Amino acid sequence: MMTKKEKKINHEKRKNTGITFDDIAGLEEAKKAFKEKIILPFEHPEIYQKYGKKAGGGILLYGLPGTGKTMFAEAASNMLNATFIPVKCSDIKSKWYGESEQKVKQIFAKAKRSKKAIIFFDEFEAIGAKRTDSDNGNNDLVPEILAEMQGIDSNKSDSTIMVIAATNKPWAIDSAFMRPGRFDEKIYIPLPDFLARKRLFELQLSKLPVDENLDYDYLAKITEGFNGADIKEVCEKLKMSAIKDTLNKGTEQTIGMDDVAKIKKSIKSSVSQEDVLQLKQFEDGLK
Repeated sequence: MMTKKEKKINHEKRKNTGITFDDIAGLEEAKKAFKEKIILPFEHPEIYQKYGKKAGGGILLYGLPGTGKTMFAEAASNMLNATFIPVKCSDIKSKWYGESEQKVKQIFAKAKRSKKAIIFFDEFEAIGAKRTDSDNGNNDLVPEILAEMQGIDSNKSDSTIMVIAATNKPWAIDSAFMRPGRFDEKIYIPLPDFLARKRLFELQLSKLPVDENLDYDYLAKITEGFNGADIKEVCEKLKMSAIKDTLNKGTEQTIGMDDVAKIKKSIKSSVSQEDVLQLKQFEDGLK
């Protein structure tokens, strides 16, 4: 009989959201890496098999908060029609001996029951932190994850499993995860550039009453250094400004440059420059 804990794990399977790479603005280098390391191996397993390599394995996504790492993993899953198992790492940790390790086993067991599966660990540093840290409670959990990941890209397995982990602090992760057979690929998800920011605004506002003179180039310019979550917040402010005008005037008002002027002084980036520097140092260390 299935326990309540097992039911909770099973309910973590997320329905297909329909998100694809077309819905993700910019990040072309990251998309290319994803297609080469995830999409192609899944779509052409016979070719990989001929050369003695099986689709699957581990990928570490690292970057600042709000840059779309979760959306990336969802898009890959949808494009492959794979079982998507999202895992919030903070929910795995337990004060009871052996319970955390049991949860990890359940997650991988679920993936192995599917023909194709993507396990997505969000905030991976919560369970994959360095075991040398004196205040780290992951000394038993890290070996369990490593053991489960070992051999998932082996031809001995009938299922194809990709483990994707996202983190804002890649330097905090145990070095064992960086070795061959674990996270073979490390993909940096950067802040959106000018064209990506412009595209984000277009996507966010595409189905709303927008003035034809709304300058998306200007919006992209004034949001330099913003992440995707910040840009979404800017759009929320624009919506609220138009709603207030509509209520005050009694007729529907479009989102226009007057709304941009009203909110411009209240918008700011949530990105920490200290985090930007640390990520740059980590990226340089991988080269």
